[in-house]
Amino acid sequence: MAEGVTSLTPESTLLYFLRTLFETDCEYAVYIPEAGDVIILSKGQLVSMVERNCADSMIKTLPQLSERNIFRPINPEEIEYPNEIRALYVRNTGSFVNNLETALYPDEIHFPEWWNAPVPFAMCSRGILKLNDTAVKMFGTGLEKLNANELPERDEFIVKVDGVNEARLMAFKKLRSGIFTIDDCTDDLNDAQDMTWWAAVGRTWVKEIETQGGKWQRLETPPEGKKTFRACEWQGEIQGYLNIEMPKRKKTQTPKPAKIETQNFEPEQEIKTEPEIKEDIVGSIGPQAMALLAAGQTREENLYDGQI
Repeated sequence: MAEGVTSLTPESTLLYFLRTLFETDCEYAVYIPEAGDVIILSKGQLVSMVERNCADSMIKTLPQLSERNIFRPINPEEIEYPNEIRALYVRNTGSFVNNLETALYPDEIHFPEWWNAPVPFAMCSRGILKLNDTAVKMFGTGLEKLNANELPERDEFIVKVDGVNEARLMAFKKLRSGIFTIDDCTDDLNDAQDMTWWAAVGRTWVKEIETQGGKWQRLETPPEGKKTFRACEWQGEIQGYLNIEMPKRKKTQTPKPAKIETQNFEPEQEIKTEPEIKEDIVGSIGPQAMALLAAGQTREENLYDGQI
């Protein structure tokens, strides 16, 4: 039967691991990491490591210390009757005392005694996320499909889980190492996002009022005799009043278009000119032809008269 030891965590020092080992009257110390091989040490090995300046090293650094050949882990299969030997176990979900045979089956999850309390719990152990019965009744088994190794290493965080109708937002709050309380915060976060959106709308509107030279004032009660205020409400409840005063616009007269003066110009008189006879054409006419033209006779007529 496993016994709970709530004071030990992977962040505890090797010196504290050794002290608890003596207090629980165990012969072996066992560390079960989230990934990798189980680390088993005898009480003598742990004493030797504390004396070799490893007292302040954390339990979770045992795999690295083993790789540096600071110690050589024990193979539980080489020990006779492991089911009769007490061992002190430390894992991400806490610590407990059980027989050494449990080290042969490290993937078996050890739940604390209060695991079935009426509170939704989630446990991360070696890459697996397990829910207690209360959490399953409230949220279903969809969360157990998450990879525990991919969850944020923080005391509080929110995980988005795809549901049948819509995605849900689950809040994890660390209770102890590897164990969290969980809560559905979808509606609260949606309301918060909705409020943020409308707050941004209000800020933008007020900024535009100020840009146009207007003034605004936040009031707890509606101003008397003014019609420039707006009642601000959220989900049916009045949150206050906003009074807005915009500058009066001056009336401006549209200028009449200027008259364009035009000048009347009299049409120029058309000047007729006699066609010029080029000198080169006159010069090309001989004296005989010129005489015929002057008398109004043709050359043929003149020749005929001469013959008679």
